[in-house]
Amino acid sequence: MRPLPLTAETQAILARIRTYGWPLSVFGMGQSSAWRLVKDRVRIPIMDAGVPVIDVNKYRLYAHELVKAFRTETGERLAGAVELAIRKWANLGLRCEVLQALLGDCFLRFEQHGYTQPAVELPYVGRKRGPKSRRLPRRSYEKALKQGRGSRARHGEFEVQVARQKAGSADAAEIAARLRPFLAARAIPGAQFVAYFAFAQKLGRLCRNYAEKTLAMAAADLIDNYESKSLDRDALRAIALIIFGVTDLD
Repeated sequence: MRPLPLTAETQAILARIRTYGWPLSVFGMGQSSAWRLVKDRVRIPIMDAGVPVIDVNKYRLYAHELVKAFRTETGERLAGAVELAIRKWANLGLRCEVLQALLGDCFLRFEQHGYTQPAVELPYVGRKRGPKSRRLPRRSYEKALKQGRGSRARHGEFEVQVARQKAGSADAAEIAARLRPFLAARAIPGAQFVAYFAFAQKLGRLCRNYAEKTLAMAAADLIDNYESKSLDRDALRAIALIIFGVTDLD
């Protein structure tokens, strides 16, 4: 593989990405929000370099790929993704110096936006002494509706609404029961269960409403959305395939 001609500025950016302990705050941000941070800055280096009009969109696609890398990776993996993006688009005929200038502007803007501060652990206070608080019995959904503590549907009977809620709770319990061993087998921390469970519930709703190609397209968009929230893409695709039987995601 030919060595990639990196400028001193680019090498300094990659070194900072690899050695700085905290991830950029753009890490985990949505694509549209992250793109808004650099949208105006991307246009300036392209115009200053006198890029032909026919190639402007190619440089914008490269910039979108950079933004995705900063949203979904950090540390050594981010540095590798950036180098790969530069090499890929340089091999496709784009000018390497312009690609690196775009990287410099994007990184500077993301760094100005800030870094994610490490969470501060609060000291353990311990359990308070004294009598235990008396817990009230949990109110059922049906009873809550009867007492006016829930939203009644505008159309449909009371019994139908309660039945739908019970069916939804049963579906959610079944999804959770299948999801827990799946995540455990992949050594995904239990703290991330809620995020993967939310993805699985939304995917289950898509499976009830769509089928075939429409389902595959909707599922692919959902996977992209949750990947932007720092979930593992391979795990999301496996959930779609193994738990819900969704295929043709490519």
